[in-house]
Amino acid sequence: MVNKLTEIIAFLRKAISTIDIKVYSISLAISSFIWLVMTMSDNYTERVGFNVSYSNFPKGLVLVNHPVSEISVDVKSQGFELASAALSDKKPVNIDLNEIKFRKTKYGRYVASVATKSFRYNISNQLNVDDVGKDFIPDSVFFIFDSLITKKLPIRFNSEFKYAEGFVEYGDPIIEPAVVEVSGPASDVRSLSYINTKKVVKEDVNIDYNDDISLLPQKLIEYNIKKVKVNQKVAKFSEFEVKRRIRLESNIPNLKVKFFPKVIDVVFSMPLPDYKIMNDTAFELVVKVDSLDILNKKKLLVNILRIPNNADNIRLSNESVEYVILD
Repeated sequence: MVNKLTEIIAFLRKAISTIDIKVYSISLAISSFIWLVMTMSDNYTERVGFNVSYSNFPKGLVLVNHPVSEISVDVKSQGFELASAALSDKKPVNIDLNEIKFRKTKYGRYVASVATKSFRYNISNQLNVDDVGKDFIPDSVFFIFDSLITKKLPIRFNSEFKYAEGFVEYGDPIIEPAVVEVSGPASDVRSLSYINTKKVVKEDVNIDYNDDISLLPQKLIEYNIKKVKVNQKVAKFSEFEVKRRIRLESNIPNLKVKFFPKVIDVVFSMPLPDYKIMNDTAFELVVKVDSLDILNKKKLLVNILRIPNNADNIRLSNESVEYVILD
């Protein structure tokens, strides 16, 4: 009997407790709603930010600075209106540059500024609020324009190649097209003498390089093309040896000179394609007798008058020759 009574009391306590919580929750919700209505009916001041857009850029000019992309201002209105403004999709504030007067500087650029407070009524109507303050941040929007010009410039292949042993670059890179048309602010375009490609770095190069390479972007500069074809030939570089006859050259009348040896070896390094087309006149060797004073020397120096293209590290088996004067 006692156990039964205990169970009934426990059930009643639980029921009463549940009823109190529900009543309390409902009361709290009603109180919160009334407080919210009263609070949101009051006037408040809140800082609101707006994106900025620009239209009607002057023809023949290019913008060279970065005007602000957002302005903010204190908005005064009822809480409900401010909340609605905060949650709504605010349209960007548009600045029509067609209505702005520009001043030309001594450097040939054009400048202007717009007071952001001039958008006060526009913003107020857009948000449907009571008032928009005068404390705009920033207080002005500045513009700097330069004349837009076009110029044709050569393209330079920007590369850093490390060649495999015995290989070298063979000739200048072939770039197609070799010229790019650039457009941009006059002061920037006039300072350019060429346009680089993006840098290409290669290791252990032993074959021709062919690829499409992008031009290196430059601030405020536009190109009429984005990429160029680059071909850099690579050749094997070897050491060769050829025999060449020495020629005597004298400006002393009736002087007869006999020298020896008349044929010597020329050792040199050269790309293989150039060696294959080299002829017998590629190296011209001469001993000169242009003064009687030189006849006091025991030997005559061998001079190289003509050297073929791309020949390097040239050495002679005899740098001088012996001679005798004939009667």
